[in-house]
Amino acid sequence: MSENQVTEHKVQNKVMYDIEQQPTLMFEQDEVPLTEQEWRQLSDILGRSDYEHIIGGDAHESHSVWVSRYFNDVVSPRALSEQSEEVAAIVMSPKMRHFYRRFTGTDQLCLRRCQANRLLEGDYIGEHKDQDSSPDYFATVVFHFSPDYSGGYFQTGSDEHGGKSKRYKPKANAVLVNNCSVPHQVTPVEKGERLTLACFLSTSFAPNKNSPAAFKVDKVIRH
Repeated sequence: MSENQVTEHKVQNKVMYDIEQQPTLMFEQDEVPLTEQEWRQLSDILGRSDYEHIIGGDAHESHSVWVSRYFNDVVSPRALSEQSEEVAAIVMSPKMRHFYRRFTGTDQLCLRRCQANRLLEGDYIGEHKDQDSSPDYFATVVFHFSPDYSGGYFQTGSDEHGGKSKRYKPKANAVLVNNCSVPHQVTPVEKGERLTLACFLSTSFAPNKNSPAAFKVDKVIRH
């Protein structure tokens, strides 16, 4: 089959998921309706974007992560950079909306927030819940680009107080989806670089009901 035929086959996959029952999902490259060219285009956009080193999140959680933002909804969802529409054209295309429908139940979705997260050795994302930033966030779709790094696990839950944590490490060109009501973190990267694109989807196009705190930034890299 040609690349377009393979993509069409992926789009027609009708398996549905309930992220209330399965709050974290993993999709390998052959399950995601992006072409090789589209993966390369996204990787190129992330590579030429400006990054800020974030040490504190908008829900007051601690981090050490390099972030480039394309959309945010401190007030209402809006584009933030010259690359924003390039990203949206790929991640919010009709075929991707059809893919998201498998776990959101609809293709009428708002990209409320979208950002690249780059973690180098020692960097991490502290435990937080995405809905603390906006209660309208429903599912976070995380596109993974890095083929070789150590550490940097996506972790839900905790082993404390009798609980049980779960760890995930998607391959390059794979997608992880997380229910935005579920607390999670990314463990410290031990070696290499972990590069992802996180898209926060919602069925609401309304202004943010919360008033997120300002991010704490200590460094900026511009291209």
